[in-house]
Amino acid sequence: MTIYRAMPYLLLAVPPVVMLLTILIAGCTMSRTTPDPTPARFYADPNSRAGDELIRELDRRAAREDLRRIIEEERR
Repeated sequence: MTIYRAMPYLLLAVPPVVMLLTILIAGCTMSRTTPDPTPARFYADPNSRAGDELIRELDRRAAREDLRRIIEEERR
């Protein structure tokens, strides 16, 4: 008996739910049309600066480690 009373409300709710699911599924499966703003960089690229950035980061880390070591020695 309750299903018969709920049927008109269910019939009104079905079209918006179907539309929402359609939009969600289409949005998840749609491919991008604009190029990626930050393309992947590879070391083998002729104009790659990834190696330079890596060297700078390693130098920064080494300098930071030296600074920590000096501070620790001064604390003792």
